[in-house]
Amino acid sequence: MEIIFKEYKETDFKDLALCMERLQDYVVVIDPLKRLHRLKNKGEFYTNNLIKKINKGNGRIILAYDKKKIIGCIAGIIEKHTKDDLLECIPSKIGRILELFVSGDYRGHDIGKKLMTKMEDYFKEKKCDTLRVEVFVPNQGAHSFYKKLGYHDRMVDMIKPIK
Repeated sequence: MEIIFKEYKETDFKDLALCMERLQDYVVVIDPLKRLHRLKNKGEFYTNNLIKKINKGNGRIILAYDKKKIIGCIAGIIEKHTKDDLLECIPSKIGRILELFVSGDYRGHDIGKKLMTKMEDYFKEKKCDTLRVEVFVPNQGAHSFYKKLGYHDRMVDMIKPIK
């Protein structure tokens, strides 16, 4: 393996969209309620929205390649508190991981950990004092991964289908 990390540029759009499609495909497979699906152009549509969030939120996207083959990515923004947020919590500067994806063949080789470290370094550089990441509960591998990196459960969003 010859792993290379680089910051996202417009010319990398197709690679990022491919990662987002693979991530969505994975989440669809592990969804126990079978409520998720991926539309044909989901990667392109979602990636355009992700890039808008990154640009608006002073964020960053980092891509991982094995030579020239895209194998993963991470995207994060700096969240801004709303007036309502400040009624309930202490003001802070929050770095939010929006997406993390590593291709199946490359999991367990510290690619995700290196992507997280690079994003956490960016958030430290931007003087963030808290980091947040959302995890799809059925994705227990991701949940365990984040726990090993020092993240803690904060809230759980629950769902119940009505029959």
